[in-house]
Order: sequence, then structure tokens, then C-alpha cells
Amino acid sequence: MKRRLDISSLNVRALMSYDACMRCGECTETCPTGGEAQDVEIVTPRGKILCLREFIRRQYGIKARLFGPKTIADEDLRELSERAYECTICGQCKTVCPAGLDTIDMWENMREFLVVNGLGPLPAHEPLVKSIENYDNPWMQPRTQRSRWSKRLGKEVTVGDSLNQPHEILYFVGCTAAYDPNIRAMAENTARVLAHAGADFGTLGNDEGCCGSTMMRTGLSEAAEGMVLKNIERFEQASPSVVVTSCAGCYKTLRQDYPRYGRLPAPVVHIAEFVGGLIDSGKVSPVVRVDKTVSFHDPCHLGRHVGLYDAPRRIIESIPGARLVEMERSRENARCCGAGGGVKTAFPKLADDISGMRVADADEVGCEVLTTSCPFCYQSLKSAIASRGSEMEMVDLMELLWRSLQTPR
Repeated sequence: MKRRLDISSLNVRALMSYDACMRCGECTETCPTGGEAQDVEIVTPRGKILCLREFIRRQYGIKARLFGPKTIADEDLRELSERAYECTICGQCKTVCPAGLDTIDMWENMREFLVVNGLGPLPAHEPLVKSIENYDNPWMQPRTQRSRWSKRLGKEVTVGDSLNQPHEILYFVGCTAAYDPNIRAMAENTARVLAHAGADFGTLGNDEGCCGSTMMRTGLSEAAEGMVLKNIERFEQASPSVVVTSCAGCYKTLRQDYPRYGRLPAPVVHIAEFVGGLIDSGKVSPVVRVDKTVSFHDPCHLGRHVGLYDAPRRIIESIPGARLVEMERSRENARCCGAGGGVKTAFPKLADDISGMRVADADEVGCEVLTTSCPFCYQSLKSAIASRGSEMEMVDLMELLWRSLQTPR
């Protein structure tokens, strides 16, 4: 079967970028997915660009105007679709591109194009999408359990209800930290650190909705609009001075994507940046020694997508005894953990291979504690540490800081 493509979803900037690709291959070697399969051209960033560009030119290019539009075989489109989703959208290709192309925008817009043409997302992503549509989270968990994590704090920390009482800080928890029992400590320790600093903070409780990142990364930006507007409405009702999130994916989405849908009533700040300010002002003072060699893994959404690199490292350096060591690939050149862009769901073996390479990077520099500030990176790297039999410990950044704030028992 053959069909004509609907290219209405491709924005002008992306179209110009596809055409501007130099075919130089600079992106191939550092690509976490294409770099592992250089013998299959379409897996590489360059290969995907050339494939889509050829489709568009065959249907809408000069030859089409001279000889009439050409249709494209479904099997070719399905191949492009699968390869387009075999990408973590880590942004490494953007970092090394000599033409300065915004490849992040290109990949996300390519997926929107595939969705419009009925070729995306992949079947493996459908349960996540349905769960978000039905439960407001990708984990098929009831809305009524979203704030359950805070009950584990007991009387130790009081988490305010920002919808019923104004609080200066709105902590946007995110789905994974709220629901995943292996990640809940991220939310708990974030709340502990904020309370330790005497911060006036609250959450949206069970009314917090999914930020929409999963939908956007799989090309369902239009479907995400409703949940985005609901969250913005809740933000307006809460009326905070600042929105703080401990999830790199939520941070990127709230900060970069939400302005396309509506205006947020307050600036969005990642917890590393916010707590870094508390340390600088003396409101948080790490005092307990943590005598460990520590490496920080830069989440793609926190680093390459938004450019936040220094704040997490300042926190580590403020902890007595902690020795910060950089992996060979760090900051803008950091290796992806493999979990982003829906790859962990659709291509788990590929994701595991990539995360294993990242743990190897940390082992090579004698890392004893590997820390990050993203629930997906945490999940992926913790699993890779176990599968490799490594002795290093995987710790969320706020947990590492909390160890230095509480008095040893």
C-alpha cells in the first residue's frame, strides 16, 4: 500500500533544518543509539534526516511539481517510524552539529509528523498513553494515591496543600517520584531538605496532573494540551512565587514546553538550582561528612536541553568529605542514561546497553557514589549497577545532601 504524506505538522524551522543537514556524520559517533549501530544508516541521526527529507522531496519537491506527486510505500514509512522512536532525544547531536541545527526540535517535530500520519507512537507506548489519559499518570495508578508518598514522612515534615492555602513555593512532584516505590525517596528527601531550610512550601496533592512530557516526547503534543492547561490553571489557583521540581523531565517540560500553551504564573526552578541558592545564602549548611568519591550524571533534560550544569556540582562540593570526580563524558558531552524519548519502553535492551556504558564510565574514574537529579536516570542507572555487579551506590542528589544535613544516629 502507498500513501501521500501529510506534512502539515512539520514546522518551518524543522523543515529548513532537515534541508540544511550537511550529511557530515559528526553526530553519528556520539549518538547513544546510532553510535551503536553505525552499519544501519537509518538508525543514525543523519540517516533519519536523509530518509524523511527524501520522502518530502519525492512528494513535494521539484520533481513532484514537474511530473506529479509521488506516493510512498507504507513499509518505508514504518521503517522510518520505528527508527525515529529508536532515539532518546538526548540532544548530543545538537551539541556536536557543525551546522548548529536544533536537532531536539527536529526529532520531536518528526514524531508529531508520524503521529499525524498514523505512524506513531509505537504499540509499546500505547499503554503509557492510555494510562495518562485515564489516570493522569503513566503508571496506571489511581489519582487518589498521588500524594501518598508524603504520608511516609509522618510528623517529621508537614507538606502543605497549595490549593487550599497559599504557599510561597509550589513543589511539583511529578508522576514517577509520586508513584514508583523505588523512587519515592526522591520526593521525600526533597521535602525534608525544603523543611530543613524553613521553606514555606506545598504541593497540589492529588490534584497534581502529569506534566505531559511523555505525550510530547512521543509526538502527541496536541493531546497533551488539555493536561497542560489544567496544570496551569492549578498553578494560578495556588499562586506561588516559584514552582520547584525535582524531576529533570518535568523541569524541561514546564520551563520550555508550557509557554507554547499558556503563561505560567511563576518562574520554574529545578531543585538543584533552588537548593544551591539556599546553600549560598546559609539557609542550608551541610555539616555531616560523607567521605565518598562522587560522580554526577547530567540528565539530558537538565543539561543539554536546558543548560543547568553547575548547581548540582556546587551542592556536591558543599558536602564535607565528598570528592567530586568527573566522568570522561560529562556536562554537554555526557552520555545519555538510555531511558529518554520512550526508548526504555519500546527498546529495553538498547536502553540497558546504553545505561551499562554509563555505569562503566563511572567505574573507570573510581566512583563510589553515582548521583543524579532525574527519576528516569536514577531508575536506569541503578538497574545497570546491579546487572554489572558494580559496588558503587546510586543516590539521588537530594538524598546525598540530606545525609549531610541530618545528625548521625
